[in-house]
Amino acid sequence: MSKHHLSHLVQMVKVNRWVQLGHTLLGIAAIGSHVWVANAANNSVTELKTSDGSLVRVIKAKNDGFSTPIAIGVFKSNVWVVNKSGNSVTELNASTGALERVIEGATYGFSNPIGLAFLGSCVWVASEDSAVTEFSTINGTLIRVLRAKAYGFDNPVNIVVAGPDAWVTNEAGDSVTELNASTGRLVRVVNSPADGFVSPLGVAVGGGHVWVSNASGNSVTELNASNGSLVRVVKSPNDEFAAPWNMTLSDSRLWIVNANGNSVTELNASNGSLVRVVKAKADRFNNPIDLAVTSSIVWVVNGAGSTVTELSASTGAFVRLIR
Repeated sequence: MSKHHLSHLVQMVKVNRWVQLGHTLLGIAAIGSHVWVANAANNSVTELKTSDGSLVRVIKAKNDGFSTPIAIGVFKSNVWVVNKSGNSVTELNASTGALERVIEGATYGFSNPIGLAFLGSCVWVASEDSAVTEFSTINGTLIRVLRAKAYGFDNPVNIVVAGPDAWVTNEAGDSVTELNASTGRLVRVVNSPADGFVSPLGVAVGGGHVWVSNASGNSVTELNASNGSLVRVVKSPNDEFAAPWNMTLSDSRLWIVNANGNSVTELNASNGSLVRVVKAKADRFNNPIDLAVTSSIVWVVNGAGSTVTELSASTGAFVRLIR
């Protein structure tokens, strides 16, 4: 299959472009007793209670600098929001929702930023226009911008930092870039044909392994984190991958949302075997594109439905729909 740029992938899941999302929700993060959802269409962030899905607040102050908020994460008592159209990152107080700062400016190298990760006292942001930025969580000070051709960045859309490394998926390059998280130096670009990368999007790291979802390949690739070698490509018909989008690891389980399949696939992270595919009509999935997992709940963002589906992490059973 030929390469697809992210805008084409978004059309594939029945929304026109990241910058023309209308009613869609995008990123989600859950930690402790709260869940945060990035609302790309109305430039806001919604905070919910994990206990019952009830609304805590909608954060939409003009000074927050939201402009197509697309990715969201919680780290060190603060909520961090990537603004794709604004070429900026907003930091909020997780307890109050109050603005801490908006990080922007040409020196940060943000150009259609889309991916977000944390390690130690650093934030890493991947920009579609072939750059990765690292800055301090303490005061927002820029550490480095990586954009050299040698990094192999080609529409980088997602990033995870774990242990000594940062892993970046290059959607248009059908590759994954591994960086040294301490120095920013290139470790390797993983792009062997055997790895099965076809529009790689989601990435998760744990247990010495790296998992990558191939949105146009309808598969998941597992790599050895120590050397980037291939462990397996998971593509069983029973897994029902259909434009697998984002993924997350939790308690030895890998959860993957299938944007075109309106389903969620759960795999055993130890061997890639299928645990279940969640796709009941009652779940009301509508182009699911992101998810977050707490100890007992899976939260799924329905990109074209302006809703969040809540599932039991232990059984995959439907709990509630939040709209």
